[in-house]
Amino acid sequence: MKYIYMLNYSDNYKDLCNLEMKSIWGFIPSDKTFIATKYINPSKSVFIKGCIAIIAEEKSLEELYESIKAYHLFFNGYKIIYIKSDDDLTYKDRLKALRMIGFSIEGDFKLQNPEIELAFTKFNDKWVFGKYIRNDNAWMLRKQKPFNYSYALDIILAKTIINIAVENKYDLHVVDPCCGIGTVIIEGRFNGVDIKGFDINPNVVRKCNRNLCYFGFEGDVKNQNIKDITEHFDIAIVDLPYGKFSKTSLSEQRLIINKTRQIAKKALFVTMSEMDELFISAGFTIKDRCYVQKRDQFSRFISVCY
Repeated sequence: MKYIYMLNYSDNYKDLCNLEMKSIWGFIPSDKTFIATKYINPSKSVFIKGCIAIIAEEKSLEELYESIKAYHLFFNGYKIIYIKSDDDLTYKDRLKALRMIGFSIEGDFKLQNPEIELAFTKFNDKWVFGKYIRNDNAWMLRKQKPFNYSYALDIILAKTIINIAVENKYDLHVVDPCCGIGTVIIEGRFNGVDIKGFDINPNVVRKCNRNLCYFGFEGDVKNQNIKDITEHFDIAIVDLPYGKFSKTSLSEQRLIINKTRQIAKKALFVTMSEMDELFISAGFTIKDRCYVQKRDQFSRFISVCY
């Protein structure tokens, strides 16, 4: 089976998206539309708009109609959409194509709330038709939770770094040792990741657990300093406390990084400045990195370390 994926991201998130795609597929797509032989649910990533599970592909629209007919497709409550491509159809030709594809399928057509969506587009000089799977964008509903901090990781970053960290491996033991109000933990658990959380601030832990319970998860984050964690993990995701917003000193940041090296095989660090020297001195090797430029002062460096 082949799938055509469509990405959607703004320029400031391009590098972050590329790093996530590399973690999910093992390669960085050369364009916002690409083909893959592995299925990934579009809702896994905030940057995947949707995908087409290819049923037929032909050089011309006329050949596509005939190919669809040959499959004797039957769908109840279906809708067909056209996805724009570089070789775009005029509105008149688009309506004609939609009508001809509809004539090639058996079953009932349903414009509102269809049971299944079908799509066609042009990709790599071929007309392609198949089942369209949308990103459900359910993550957007999680922007609102009982407690938020203006300087906490936004949900786009939290959901994406989970994917970067685990690389489709859901049998890994993950920790967020400075978890704050829990955005990363919440996104990890929605994504099926086994992730534990700790934080040194009891008031923050209480709010984090309230947030977890709000979304139906166990409020099991512990009030514990990272230096007292004895358990070992496959991956640590560390949004390093910033001296700009707290009393965290450089020596305390160094302690967190050094302790992370002791408790995890792999670490993904989120920082507000480049901290390569501290990572290397702790014994880490930096495998990947990207920089997320935000409109405000909370731009982030993402470093994947082993």
